[in-house]
Amino acid sequence: MMSIIKGHTSIFQLIGDAYSKRDVQRFYYAYGLCVRAKTNMKLLHKYLTNRHNFTRIDCANLLRSARNIK
Repeated sequence: MMSIIKGHTSIFQLIGDAYSKRDVQRFYYAYGLCVRAKTNMKLLHKYLTNRHNFTRIDCANLLRSARNIK
C-alpha cells in the first residue's frame, strides 16, 4: 500500500492505485477527500484516464459498492 502519511505519494497516485487494484474502501475514502478539498475533478479524471484506464462507469460502480458496504 502506498503511504500518503509519510508524503511519498500524491492523493492522485493513491486514488489511481486503489482504482487499479479495485480496493473499494481506499478508493471511496480518497475520492471523498478530493471532493471535500474541492479538487478540480476534471484534472483527477484526466490523470486516471491517462495512467489507469479510467472510466466513469467503473468509478460510479466502485463508489456505489463502497456506500453499500458501510
